[in-house]
Amino acid sequence: MIVFAAIAPHGGDIITQIADDPRTMEKTRTAMRELGRRFASARPDTVVVVTPHGMIPAEGISIGFTKHAAGILDKPDGRFIKASFEVDTELCAAIMEAGEEHQLPLYRIMGDERREEAVLPLDWGALIPLWFLAHPMKPRPRVVVLAPSPTLPRETLVRLGVAIARAAEASGKRVAFVASGDQGHAHDPDGPYGYDSASQSHDMAMCDAIEKNDLDQLLYWPPEFLEDAKIDAFYQTVILMGLIGHTPMRGELLSYEAPTYFGMAVAAYEPGTPPPP
Repeated sequence: MIVFAAIAPHGGDIITQIADDPRTMEKTRTAMRELGRRFASARPDTVVVVTPHGMIPAEGISIGFTKHAAGILDKPDGRFIKASFEVDTELCAAIMEAGEEHQLPLYRIMGDERREEAVLPLDWGALIPLWFLAHPMKPRPRVVVLAPSPTLPRETLVRLGVAIARAAEASGKRVAFVASGDQGHAHDPDGPYGYDSASQSHDMAMCDAIEKNDLDQLLYWPPEFLEDAKIDAFYQTVILMGLIGHTPMRGELLSYEAPTYFGMAVAAYEPGTPPPP
C-alpha cells in the first residue's frame, strides 16, 4: 500500500556537502529535512521515484530492472556525495504487470539477463531526493526508479499513477512515492532559459493546487503555458495525481522558493481523504 508520497526538488545546492553557497537554498533544505523525517515515520519498505532526467525512451516510460542502483554527484574541487540502494525487482515486475493491464508503454532498463551484475545509474533527479529520504534510514528502503517521456499524454501519466498504486496495494509492502522535479525554470533573465512571467504564474498555481488538494486542475493547464514556464515537475506531479485518485492522500506544502532561475516546491502527502474545499 502507499504510505507516503512527496513532491521533491533536486537542485544540487540543496545538499550542503556540494553546495556552492549553503545559504542559497536553505529554506528548501530545511523543508527537505522535514520531508525526510516524515518519510522515515511512514516506515516504507520501498520508495518509487519518478525522475525527469533518467534514461527516457521516446514516447515511453523506463523502469530500472537491476538488482542495485547507485549514483554520485561531484564538484570540480573534489567535493562529492554518493549513495547506493537495492532495487525492489518484485515491485518492478508488479508495476510492469499493472502497466500491461493499463496499456502503458513501459520499458525495462537492463533486463533479466543482466540484472545480477548491472547497476542502474541514478541521475540527480533520483539521487537528490533519495539522499534526504532513503539514504539516512537504517536499513534503507529499496528503490524503484521510473523515467517518463514528457511527450506522453497526461491521461497516460494518470494511468501510470493508478498502476503504481495498484501494484503497491497488491504487493502487501509499505510503499512511498516521490515525484522528483523543480518548478518553472524562467525566473531569472540571466539564467539559461531567460525570463518569462509564466514561470512565476505556474509556480503559484502549483503551490495553490497543492495547498487546496486539487491536483486535478493540472489536466487543464494549456501546453503553451507550460512551455513558457519551462516546467520540470509537472509531468511527475500528474502521475502523483493518478496515484492519489486510487489511494486518497492529503497534501501539505512545506516550502516554496525561487532563489535562482528555477523554483522549488516541497510537499508531503499522507494517507487520508482531503477536507472539502
